[in-house]
Amino acid sequence: MIRTYKRKLILSTEQSNRIASWIGACRVVYNLGMEIKNKSYKDKKLSVSKYDLMKQLPDLKQDYDWIKDVPSQSLQAALDRLENSYKNFFRGGGYPKFASKNKYNSILLKSVSIEGRFAIIPKIGAIKMFKDAEIKGTPKTATIIKDVTGFFICIQCNDVPKKFDSESQTIGLDMGIANFCADSNGGFISNPRHFKKYERLLRIENRSLARKKKGSNRWKAQAKRLAVLHHKIADVRKDFLHKESTKIAKSNSVVFMEDLNIKNMSKNKNLSKHILDAGWGLFKTMMSYKTEVVLVNPQYTSQTCSNCGAVDSKSRKSQSEYECTTCGFEEHADTNAAKDIKSKGIALSRKRKSVDYALALEPLHLGVRVCQK
Repeated sequence: MIRTYKRKLILSTEQSNRIASWIGACRVVYNLGMEIKNKSYKDKKLSVSKYDLMKQLPDLKQDYDWIKDVPSQSLQAALDRLENSYKNFFRGGGYPKFASKNKYNSILLKSVSIEGRFAIIPKIGAIKMFKDAEIKGTPKTATIIKDVTGFFICIQCNDVPKKFDSESQTIGLDMGIANFCADSNGGFISNPRHFKKYERLLRIENRSLARKKKGSNRWKAQAKRLAVLHHKIADVRKDFLHKESTKIAKSNSVVFMEDLNIKNMSKNKNLSKHILDAGWGLFKTMMSYKTEVVLVNPQYTSQTCSNCGAVDSKSRKSQSEYECTTCGFEEHADTNAAKDIKSKGIALSRKRKSVDYALALEPLHLGVRVCQK
């Protein structure tokens, strides 16, 4: 399996200045590439590919030493990033914008190795990381991110073993807002509502920023204070999600979850803030690299009786009450949904195994000719 490890870096002033210069150089290459693509299409109706832009990098390095200092693969990755933004536009996304200094804050390194608490990167050598859990697997790429609290490195590794040993137990999870999660065993995880705890403080800091002249020193100091607060909320949320996903993964070899379209669900103005604050998508990602996750169709899971299988919207009396109109089975609505998710997931897993078994047997029949007398 593939896993990404994020570690905070301990850098000298020289190292931090050099990496910041690299990020700035990649931003310049990104913006130059966009300018060439836009001008070429506007003047001559020609589409310039990323490979055409990459051929111009050697000439650009000859003119600017500070661009020459950046690893070549990182400059190419900046053009890959530009190409992906245009592909996203043609798929229905927004038109690409020039990268601003405040938002372009990362650089991709395609060559990295690990030696204890040190990451070895091109042209700089060993950079020290804060002490944390051992990095397992084979490092492939690394992304250095300049954050409001310092520099971080995200190392992507292949061939990473599962974090926990598999057990025979399975569980179904129903994600919610009143409760963060309900499982098929009758357990509940309460929703901590992280954003609500800091909402008043965020309002105060935002008001303070709005009262300062944009671009002034006081405005910059307040903007950094606000960014640090947002960073703290994100860290608190991640800590909660990691702890809860670890508890579930330790005792379950397979976790069944709904395949929710969070992007569409968050378009609801009344629920979007609560859905995004809960972090369902990040929770699913964490579960997927800690244990096996099977996603099931969420359709009718809240209306289906886990006892007899009858589907009726009238069975759900309220947010928490469920009483089957067919068999009279009573259960907490979220627990009933979690049980239904588990049963659907088991049926889906069996179907996949039977298909895989049939495909495995299929080559045995190739080349066999049936003879008739």
